[in-house]
Amino acid sequence: MNYSDLIEIYKEASKFFYGINENLNQKSKHWKSYDLKEFNLDNLINFRNDGKLSGGLDDQTDKFTFKIYSEIVNKTSEDFVLNNLPKKNIGNSLCLLPYKNVFVDFNKLIHIYWFWVIENQIFKNNKIANICEIGGGFGSFSELFIRNYNTKILLIDLPEANLMSAFYLKELFPQKKFYLFNDYKTSEFLSKLDFEKNDIIILPPNCNIDKKIKIDFFINTRSMMEMNYEVIKSYFNFIHEYSAEGGFFLNINRYEKGSVGYPIRISEYPYDVYWKVIISEPSFNQNWIHFLLTQRLFDKKEINITQELDNIKKIEKNFYDSYVVLKKILKKVLKITFGIKFFNSLGNFLFKVSNILKNLK
Repeated sequence: MNYSDLIEIYKEASKFFYGINENLNQKSKHWKSYDLKEFNLDNLINFRNDGKLSGGLDDQTDKFTFKIYSEIVNKTSEDFVLNNLPKKNIGNSLCLLPYKNVFVDFNKLIHIYWFWVIENQIFKNNKIANICEIGGGFGSFSELFIRNYNTKILLIDLPEANLMSAFYLKELFPQKKFYLFNDYKTSEFLSKLDFEKNDIIILPPNCNIDKKIKIDFFINTRSMMEMNYEVIKSYFNFIHEYSAEGGFFLNINRYEKGSVGYPIRISEYPYDVYWKVIISEPSFNQNWIHFLLTQRLFDKKEINITQELDNIKKIEKNFYDSYVVLKKILKKVLKITFGIKFFNSLGNFLFKVSNILKNLK
């Protein structure tokens, strides 16, 4: 398959996915900026170059120092970090630093630290045959599990992100068996057989997936906080239904974020009661984000997620966006003064203008 084929698969997936009314809420206000991006072959090959396509999915920066590198090396080891840093500049980022035959990438360093934690907490003591990463961007975190443990990966994300992850992972693992939207479209069903015989499966949300498939490890890192609450709830329903008993769920998201138009808080995520907390703490290098690792269990003596969400709420209050209160007051004033119709029109206009300005070079 050449990469022009990936563009065609993206177009087909996008047309199919956004053509279904129930999928329209999947793209929150936060991700509407992607409507202004051009998904062509040149931009795909250079998807990390000046944020052409990866903006919003990518923490790359040319402003970080080696301090963060040193901190992670001190916690893990330099061999561990160097073995997991990229040797190729896929996407042609302008922010990677050549060092000891690899590229130092701030985005990757954080993923490497998370991976080290998960490896020590889960992989060294449990057999994890498969992973489902929801909202995994261009596949940077999933790559570490494939590379180190040859883990089967199911990536679920919007068609725009799936285009980048397919390109990125095919560049890294050309020998792997990929199952993309064009494969799914033949029957509009991911069977257990298809799941078992492929290595990397990349699909948009709300696809028909065989209920016989059970997932050992679910991941969502810093993307549920940018989803509408209804979408978060649908993903939790999916996680609850498809998790293997004893399976794990890694949830790394902000205590509060309001980019969808209202506060999304990690303490309010709709966990059911059948989770045991393994790790719950502020995230490394980003104390406004919470690192929550849980295990799916049905023993009443071990499950404690409800209590832990209450504990998180106490920390969370320190990170509520102060603009939320001001925004509510401003909304009331505008509605009373100008009426709801004018208020909604003004909001839509300002949102469009902000996206245009944000994408100007």
